[in-house]
Amino acid sequence: MVDGPQAPPAPRASEPRRAEAARRLSPTRGGVPRPTLRGGAVVGAGLALIVLGTILPAPALVFAGTTLVVLVVAVLVSLLLRRPRLVVTRRFSPDRGVAGWSVDETVTLTATGGAAGTMGIRDDVGWRRTRPSEAVGIALVPGRASSAVFRHDGLPRGRHRVGPLHVDLIESFGVARRRVVAPGVAELIVVPEVHELGGGAESRALGDGARRQREQSLAGGDDDPVTRQYRRGDPMRRVHWKASARHDELMVRQEEQHGLPSARLVLAVAADGWSDSHPGPDGRSASEAFEWAVSVVASLGVESGRSGSVTQVTTPAGDLLARHDPDSPSAYLEALADLALDDLRRIDLRAGGAGVVAAPPAPREPVVAVVSGLRAAEIEALGRSRAVGSSAVALVVSPPLGFRETSPVGGERADDDLGPDDVADALREAGWRVVTATSGDPVSDVVVGAGLLHD
Repeated sequence: MVDGPQAPPAPRASEPRRAEAARRLSPTRGGVPRPTLRGGAVVGAGLALIVLGTILPAPALVFAGTTLVVLVVAVLVSLLLRRPRLVVTRRFSPDRGVAGWSVDETVTLTATGGAAGTMGIRDDVGWRRTRPSEAVGIALVPGRASSAVFRHDGLPRGRHRVGPLHVDLIESFGVARRRVVAPGVAELIVVPEVHELGGGAESRALGDGARRQREQSLAGGDDDPVTRQYRRGDPMRRVHWKASARHDELMVRQEEQHGLPSARLVLAVAADGWSDSHPGPDGRSASEAFEWAVSVVASLGVESGRSGSVTQVTTPAGDLLARHDPDSPSAYLEALADLALDDLRRIDLRAGGAGVVAAPPAPREPVVAVVSGLRAAEIEALGRSRAVGSSAVALVVSPPLGFRETSPVGGERADDDLGPDDVADALREAGWRVVTATSGDPVSDVVVGAGLLHD
């Protein structure tokens, strides 16, 4: 929903991003001018006066009626000849949206010629169709900037086009209007919601070996002596205290990254595995249960990063979808913002294709899989995401309305679809610890209640 205009939002913790939607001095694209309701009434009154003046006869009435009609026609011609030149800028606050939440968009218009007076504006957005009735009015003065604030609620995850801007040029007498389009668009990134999973508590799925590795990395041991001077922005956990004492200034490890523990999150991205999948507004498959699963993966990845782990997100077949580095969580969330059902980067097991394959699982690397329905071949591939000695937890998700059971009566074939219950049974038999949930459950309650975290 777009509401506005509103008072400008209070400053946020992060500085909003200024998005240049258009900096063009070329005229906007316009339609044919049309009379407003007031203009239609004026024309009707003028015609009535002309008819009445002709019948009486009364030349004064004919003159008055003709004047009214000519006035409206002149205004329509004037609007047709006007070549409005507008500079449009957009600013989002916060600069990056969160799925399910709101963002305020400030649209600023500056007229450089051919445009003044009252205007109605509305912005196109990529995730839904806006209506002309949603336009809001602003007063435009040549050479001065005028702004309106729109609030976009219930944002869907992804990268969205915002714009172009639709402008209703309303003549000063209010008898005619012309709708034009101001060129230029901006991009709004909406990342999955990250839920608090215990205030930085370490995931039990990290495993004792990963914890020992992390403690060794953070201890500043002498096994990694390559250091350099501290630079602004370097994380304090990379400070090498012994080297700092020797040099009498802060020194950081340059090659610490290879010593960080790793974790692996597996996410099913095949649309046929999510029973509530349906065509979205952009034509791609959409699923509320899948969005819930992406939020789980985002939350687990950020939580692992707080523990100092590098996290890879892969498909069951091993395609790399995203990578979380403790030093750059924003890139991780933006990669998940781009993720879609039936993502082309995954391996299509039926076609035997290949995608961007993640690094092979490391010894004792913990694995958490977030899946729903799977094919038998995907379950088999999922088993290869575990290394020797790794802990393996599977979160099997069902939509609130239930899942269609597609398992054949006569047994399994390689390409058979399995519902969540069958997937859970198969993974238990393969040695996974299985947790079941529905996409209507609170993410934090599921993760904490299932014992994936401990204080």
